[in-house]
Amino acid sequence: MIRLIPTLIALFIPIGLAWLGLSKTLGAHISWDVKTIIIGAPLGVILSFFLAEKWDDWLKRTVVWIALLIAAYVLALYGKTVFVQSYGDNQMAGKLWYFGWIAMGTGAGGLIYSALKR
Repeated sequence: MIRLIPTLIALFIPIGLAWLGLSKTLGAHISWDVKTIIIGAPLGVILSFFLAEKWDDWLKRTVVWIALLIAAYVLALYGKTVFVQSYGDNQMAGKLWYFGWIAMGTGAGGLIYSALKR
């Protein structure tokens, strides 16, 4: 039961913040702002669980997750900018925007789980 608590916290914090509108405020599309975090957060928790088995140093894991979160946000922001400038015609930019937000959910879930599993 004790091992389940950090997992549930790492899942519910990003999903709850997205549900409250944080991802929409940061630039996610209105129709898939919560869906991308629901897809990404469990992936981040699973990856962070396996990464915790390989690396004992929680600081290294946290730095990796922060770097992923920053890179995902830059990717999503670039995809959004190019997609909007093309008036919705650039499908690759739309995919960068969408998958960038899935990576944001992955980074958020992994970062919280890594910080809780010191």
